[in-house]
Amino acid sequence: MGISFLRGGTKLVLVCGLLCGSILGTSLSFAGMGGEPEENEVLAIGTGTIFSGNLASAKKSAISQALMKGVENYLMRRLGSQNVVNNFQRLIQEIIPKAEEEIENFHILAEYQIADKYQVLVRVRINEKVIDKRLREAAFALTEGPLIKLLFLVSETKQGVSSYWWKDPEVYYGLSSTELALHNAFQKRGFSPINRTLNMPETEFSEDLRVVDLQDSDVLKWGRLFSARVVIYGQTEIVEEKELFLTLRAFDVNQDVQICQDMQIETIEEGLEGQEAMIKALEGMVNQLAERFAPTIIRMITSDYDQIQQLEIMLIGLSSHKQFKAFVDFLRKHVMGVKSVRQIRVRKNSISIAVEFQGDRYRFLDRVLNHENLPFHLNIAETEEGNILLKVESGVS
Repeated sequence: MGISFLRGGTKLVLVCGLLCGSILGTSLSFAGMGGEPEENEVLAIGTGTIFSGNLASAKKSAISQALMKGVENYLMRRLGSQNVVNNFQRLIQEIIPKAEEEIENFHILAEYQIADKYQVLVRVRINEKVIDKRLREAAFALTEGPLIKLLFLVSETKQGVSSYWWKDPEVYYGLSSTELALHNAFQKRGFSPINRTLNMPETEFSEDLRVVDLQDSDVLKWGRLFSARVVIYGQTEIVEEKELFLTLRAFDVNQDVQICQDMQIETIEEGLEGQEAMIKALEGMVNQLAERFAPTIIRMITSDYDQIQQLEIMLIGLSSHKQFKAFVDFLRKHVMGVKSVRQIRVRKNSISIAVEFQGDRYRFLDRVLNHENLPFHLNIAETEEGNILLKVESGVS
């Protein structure tokens, strides 16, 4: 028996059709059907398997699956495909596993059993306040405004010889294998890669802009020449046709700062043709790096639109005033979004500072704790007043 719902005017019509297979039984339950789902409501289907005739357990499994799928469907609809792609790891690790806590209530609209399968159709109402809190805690990077324009300056090195397009920018060079992989990986994550073969600036290029190992200031100059918001600079190295090394650094052209850097190593698979194996390995590591870079870049770029907040931070475990000064200098010089830092309180075992920051506490902690120039390792906690407490890891000088 198949079940579907047709709506004509105000009349709800239930249509039942015969399906192949033995029918063990069908029951329907209607609760709170109402009209179309509200903004915070979704429909979802869950399936449970009946073991040893335990119908209650199968129904419980079906409902649990439906609730999980309901949260997934809601997040897909609310965030959009690009934001889901850019935050996929955080989504599956920090949001979806807590699905039952994020549900306000649910109603079973229909139940169906055939053979050893038990299925339910559920209307799920999402608690949007809880979801909002989860998204903030997970530091989700949500794309806002126009697409972010990226320029790639990535060389390829094989047997000690480097090739790179900016050596002779006036000469036409097609996109390298690394550039093609980067274009595809970032484009599917909602960015706008610049095709430099179609958009070469008409200007004189100094010798400093033509070397393979560019200074940070010259990387930023290239970005401005192409009107890019972000430049990704790095190198792919092929080692004895067995391994690929890819190192990348991302720069914010408007802020004149490095956003992030990372590297990836991939083994070239044996048994494939040489070029095919290399391309497969290259695409694999580019996608892994793009997955890590995309949310960080988006958080940095969209921070321009955040209001400035004052955060109170308590530092404990410091061994000297020199160590305290190093941390304050780090905040002022390296953490994008920090507007001011001032000492507000000194106690026997702690020093408190007030930081004016463009963004919320979650973005601040993300930028501080994951920054490559962090002067020493810190553990995070909260004070009784809800302020940020950072503890210097023991053994750090």
